[in-house]
Amino acid sequence: MWKRKERKLPKPSVPELSVTLNRFLERIKAIVPSNKYEEARRLVEEYQKSEEIEKLQELLKKYAEINENYVTEFWLNDMYLKNPLPLPINSNPFFLLPKREFKTDDERFRLVAKFILFSLNFNKKLDRVELKEEFAGGQEKGNALSIATYYQFFTAYRRPGAIKDEHIFSEGSRYFIVLFKMRVTPFMDSYPTVNTLTEELKKIEALSKLKPHYPPVGILTALNRKEWARIREGMIENEINKESIRIIENSMFVVCMDESNKGVRKQTRSKSFSNERLEEMAHHILHGNRTEHSTGNRWFDKFIQFIVTKNGVNGIVIEHSVSEGITVLRFCEEFLDFLHLHLAVSYRKSDDEMRAERLTWNISESLAEEIKNASAVTDTLIDTLELNVFIFKNYGKGFPKKQNISPDVFIQLCLQLTYFRMHNKVTATYESAALRKFRFGRIDNIRASSQEALEFSKSMLDPSLSQTEKWDKFQKAVKKQTEILRYTINGEGPDNHLLCLKEMAAMYGLEEPALYNTDYYKEFLNFRLSTSQLPTTYDIKVGYGPVVPDGYGCSYNPEENRIVFCISSFKNDPSTDTEKFAQNLHASLMELKELCESAKATASISSPTKAAVKAEAK
Repeated sequence: MWKRKERKLPKPSVPELSVTLNRFLERIKAIVPSNKYEEARRLVEEYQKSEEIEKLQELLKKYAEINENYVTEFWLNDMYLKNPLPLPINSNPFFLLPKREFKTDDERFRLVAKFILFSLNFNKKLDRVELKEEFAGGQEKGNALSIATYYQFFTAYRRPGAIKDEHIFSEGSRYFIVLFKMRVTPFMDSYPTVNTLTEELKKIEALSKLKPHYPPVGILTALNRKEWARIREGMIENEINKESIRIIENSMFVVCMDESNKGVRKQTRSKSFSNERLEEMAHHILHGNRTEHSTGNRWFDKFIQFIVTKNGVNGIVIEHSVSEGITVLRFCEEFLDFLHLHLAVSYRKSDDEMRAERLTWNISESLAEEIKNASAVTDTLIDTLELNVFIFKNYGKGFPKKQNISPDVFIQLCLQLTYFRMHNKVTATYESAALRKFRFGRIDNIRASSQEALEFSKSMLDPSLSQTEKWDKFQKAVKKQTEILRYTINGEGPDNHLLCLKEMAAMYGLEEPALYNTDYYKEFLNFRLSTSQLPTTYDIKVGYGPVVPDGYGCSYNPEENRIVFCISSFKNDPSTDTEKFAQNLHASLMELKELCESAKATASISSPTKAAVKAEAK
């Protein structure tokens, strides 16, 4: 039934080939050397007359006619399922919820119980197709949005594969996994009470201390995907392991009851531009703070993992290929409302149907060695991550709005200026653009590294230029970034189109165009700056790791009077530094405010002068 609603949305259309090729040229001009740009320009000129690429365009149009969304499958494979990198840090984002203060253990268990009941209730809305419709704000205000990925929240699982991963979907699952001691609790149509669930969770924690004690099997899901696929194939040759993995794959969600996050991470230096308390909690939700702590108490392939520690740190980490951050953010907001309003679940309770079973494993010597090696590899990855939660308090989204500038455009240009300050260049930048105005939704990339952004960034660091000259370049950059934002959310960005043309060549056994093997196309996709706007008025922090070794991850939440940034990089690359990035970002935000106020002051002074001149002329 929900698919019928989804089909009321328009299908994404295939952009004009010449427009996409020209936009590709525009997007690489600022990020590649001039000689490489000239090579690209000549190749694009050839393609404008080429039957080769025109044939791919026609094949893509035919493909789009017979499919409800021509982009999503290709995008999903390219962005996620073919990517062999480990899920923690490289892919899965965290959602840090407000810290709780537990006076007793019962309060901790009750929080977990309420999350379980909330999730079961949310799933019931999905079953009954009662999920509230969502509508766009900002540039596309009022447009109905796709809610397709919500229907994957409790059914989807990312299974590792030797060539590529795959999504598998369970049907009608009514149980979840408690990873503290690997228990399964099945449900029919009725729910237990909070009190009953609390008592059951207490039993699970007590039983987890009994023998047999298993090594942290979940750490295997943190490996390179091909490695995990190889190990998994060996594991399922044993019926005990096969059944336990099958149960996890078909569960609704995972609950991770961890120890305290305190005293785990040691700061190597003081930070002026990071909230170290929030940073410590964010690390814990994102990856579990190494194997000796809680990283082995995870199952990263499952879409939703709810995490809570004994000292009140709590949040969600998701497997990102299933859905976008913005939908999970809405889910988190509803959960906080559920807690705040003490909403009751309106279905008949039946505690008699509740049953808990411990998952069992057959751990051979070779498997134990694989787990030990996975622990070492994952701990090394965790140790390389640098994370800053930077809260800019001088102003929020209200300021750019007063300048009639989109807050997102404003922040993206600040990020370009910040990167330029640090590296004396701009770089390929990724900003998630939700295509939810289209049937079955998903994502394209709003690119911010335009030639106009480069000229603006240069001007801000040039003391020979006046404020008026800098303002002029800023205005041009704003205009270009607004244009890019609009055409991308309308499904006309170059990234998805170029990817789909490449996939048409593979699908029909045609020669792949030379463009895809060039240095400049590779640089086009080398996202040293990976960004995402995740707005919420709730106290939720969202972040993720960099997508390339020498890059930054940067999510941001523009609130009315402040902006919350979560910035990440890898410590083992000497060219990146999150503390310096935050420091330079602070400088960029302040200087841009000064520029806007200077331009406003100039305009207010010049207006009376112009009026006086007109009066004198009369």
